[in-house]
Amino acid sequence: MATTAVSDYVIWAKHIHDDADLVERIRCLWAGQTIRLEVDGVSGTWRRMDDGKDGRATLGVRPIGAAQEVWRALYKERRGAVVSVKAAEEYAGVEEAPEIARRGALMFAPMGRTADERAAAIAALLDAHNLGYSSDGRTMTRDEMHER
Repeated sequence: MATTAVSDYVIWAKHIHDDADLVERIRCLWAGQTIRLEVDGVSGTWRRMDDGKDGRATLGVRPIGAAQEVWRALYKERRGAVVSVKAAEEYAGVEEAPEIARRGALMFAPMGRTADERAAAIAALLDAHNLGYSSDGRTMTRDEMHER
């Protein structure tokens, strides 16, 4: 079973000890993806932190929802203590897993936007030819432009 020290408001992948598979699982998450972890016997949802402004991956998970309240209480009361961490198994077998789990890992991580935002971006891209500059004024030849 993995352990980590309560030393921040998040759990950093490099601070998880004794479970290389869990560390690798957290490293493989894309920004914003969630994972169910059982920390100090309390199960909750943790969200992979967003990448930095320069594009580098931020390899940590932050608690969301009820897990956030539990982790903050641990941080205030037991800062520096070592707690157990393990991945909470969501599915007992492959036949119970959703289609995406049966297919395996995704080749490309999904964009960090909602479906509506993606649709609007694609529509704007396809409509870009209508947004271009159109001159109704005087046209000049190449030689006239160079003379000016």
